[in-house]
Amino acid sequence: MRSMKKENQPGNYQLKADLEGNYLIDKEHKATKRLGIFYAPSGGSVQVARLIKQKLVDLQPDLFVISDVTPLRLLDYHNLILVCSTLGRNTWEMEQKDPWSSFLPKMLRIRLEGRKVAIVGLGDHVSYPNNFVDGMGQTIGEIGGQLIGETETRDYIFNDSRALQEGKFIGLPLDEDYEADKTEDRVDNWLERIRPELKK
Repeated sequence: MRSMKKENQPGNYQLKADLEGNYLIDKEHKATKRLGIFYAPSGGSVQVARLIKQKLVDLQPDLFVISDVTPLRLLDYHNLILVCSTLGRNTWEMEQKDPWSSFLPKMLRIRLEGRKVAIVGLGDHVSYPNNFVDGMGQTIGEIGGQLIGETETRDYIFNDSRALQEGKFIGLPLDEDYEADKTEDRVDNWLERIRPELKK
């Protein structure tokens, strides 16, 4: 019987390791889908992720909770929106309570060059004013990708954040604990800015 040659299908990844042990996707692999939304944990994150999906329905986004996929799934998409809690990487490693604590180290073994990445960070500006949405600033810079969706700070009350770059948040901060009434307007304004990028 003649053997069938395996074609390079989405999800059939050809990986190689660089000198630092990071896995790099073969250049022949192409992202085939427009937009993937990845979120965790449950609670506020799923509500925000579903809201974003609803508002971007014309782009036909796929929605995943990270506990159901591996980071390799991200490579199927030209554009990514990550909805995450923002305790920060060090806290994740110590407490091991957040699904991102196990997902992030695996994410660091892929590279997202050529893909656009937007981050939504859920924070608490009352309990953590000195570390507001810190986790947003400790993720994507290490895995490549073109960051889109920076946000001005003028609408937020906080003392300090590692998610600031040149005076702006690198993504969209949301406070579902104390400012849930502002969430939809913030999401609408943010999506209006990044939608043209997601359509390319």
